[in-house]
Amino acid sequence: MDLEKYKKIFVQESSKYLEELDIVLIKAEKDLPNQQLWGEIHGKIHSIKGMAKALSMERIAGLCHSMEDWCKQFQGGDIKPSGDAVQLLIDGADLLKGLVVGKDDVSSPENLKEWDRITARLANSPDELVKHVTPEVRLVSSPSKIDRIRVDYSLIEELLARSQEIMLLEKRLPPLSQDQISTGLRIWIDNYMSMLKGLHFQLAQLRLMPVNDFVYLFEKTIRDLAKKYNRDVGFEVVGGELEVDIGLLDRLREPFMHLLRNSIAHGIEPPDERVNGGKNQEGKIVLEADKIGNNLVLKVSDDGRGIDRTAITEYLKNKRSMSDEEISRMPDDEFFNAILSVDFSSTHGTTQLAGRGIGMDVIARAIGYLNGSMAIHSEPSKGTQFTIRLPLSLSIVYAIVFQLGEYTLSIPTSNVASIERTEAVSSEESGAFYDLGDRLGIDAQTRKPTHILKVRQAININGETAKETPVRFAVDTIIGNMPLMVMPLGELLSRAGAFSGVGIMENGGISILLDMDKI
Repeated sequence: MDLEKYKKIFVQESSKYLEELDIVLIKAEKDLPNQQLWGEIHGKIHSIKGMAKALSMERIAGLCHSMEDWCKQFQGGDIKPSGDAVQLLIDGADLLKGLVVGKDDVSSPENLKEWDRITARLANSPDELVKHVTPEVRLVSSPSKIDRIRVDYSLIEELLARSQEIMLLEKRLPPLSQDQISTGLRIWIDNYMSMLKGLHFQLAQLRLMPVNDFVYLFEKTIRDLAKKYNRDVGFEVVGGELEVDIGLLDRLREPFMHLLRNSIAHGIEPPDERVNGGKNQEGKIVLEADKIGNNLVLKVSDDGRGIDRTAITEYLKNKRSMSDEEISRMPDDEFFNAILSVDFSSTHGTTQLAGRGIGMDVIARAIGYLNGSMAIHSEPSKGTQFTIRLPLSLSIVYAIVFQLGEYTLSIPTSNVASIERTEAVSSEESGAFYDLGDRLGIDAQTRKPTHILKVRQAININGETAKETPVRFAVDTIIGNMPLMVMPLGELLSRAGAFSGVGIMENGGISILLDMDKI
């Protein structure tokens, strides 16, 4: 039995159950008598326990057993759960996460202390926390049909890379004349390439993630922060079924978390302040996701106190030397954009949620890095809305990345017909390619060509249209065939014509994507 293999599967499956457990426990906290939720919680803990027992992970199995016993009593309605009981189960779930990832290790003093605290309380009956009540009968629905499986993101990347490698093999085939290729072979190759491209397209679809799945990452954090800072916060998602590339969502994770933190720290008022102001005790944060034209539009809004206009006015006077009259003439969007400045701060002191290091300028830079924009609208006592607009043309493209002088450039793999080393090129062919470096203004003294790229499509060189045969040019070093997250260029660089986008490599490096039709 390959124990390590099954442990890896256990970690993957248990992590999935624990993510789901967080969500259901938060729901149960708001609907304590709901026996259906307690049945769901019980089922997830039981699944983790079963896998842990099979792998002799006794600590994990034992903790799950204690948590399961409590859930059974809540599910049966013999005992009424309380907020304290839910909190203990949430603490237990957090401890399980550490045990699962840490392979059942509680040797550190901090972990051992937490282990002793939680297991000691779970060892007692939950009726020491709550009172007996008459059971309330609730129908439990059947589990929904399983229509998804959990796939490791790295596996998707590997499959995409393999499909690209196969397509690249076709580009390395030696050129054959028409009379050397039979009609049947040509048809077979065409069909093969068509199926391969279809496979690659389908694999690319696996990268898409519903916004709802992305938002689940923040549910427990919102709940924990709201409790810590004495806020009642409800969280709502509109348009959560919209699917977005997981790479883009991952880059939005930090900006989105900063917005939520600022909403809780500065926007949503404490419950008593809200009630005194005629509002519901529970504040609300809403995320709206939509696709408008070629843009992904995300709106994060709260119904809190709104942005302090007085603080912005003082900032504009003191830091930008603006007069009251100049400030009064500013459009609202320009006025509120002042909070995106690095030196803006509207608080006297720093909290863990918002302050130095988590200012709005951090969010603005992150959105700008994705070639997006952010608009701010706020009204006193009504709340604030942040609208983030990002180009949907953000995509993952496999490209041949190469060095040309001091610059790292790239061409989509689908446009490259072949790659050859310069020494393999005959003397007759050596002059039959264009000087791309000269066209781009790259100093010839910094270049040492080692490879010849043959581009599949015709391109324009110095105003003349090349023949339909593939165009060849020398490059210094082939870095590799790799996925790039491509972002559109800004307005200024777009006018240059030779470039189609900026590609971010997996190591964080930058590559300029060439537009071969415009060179």
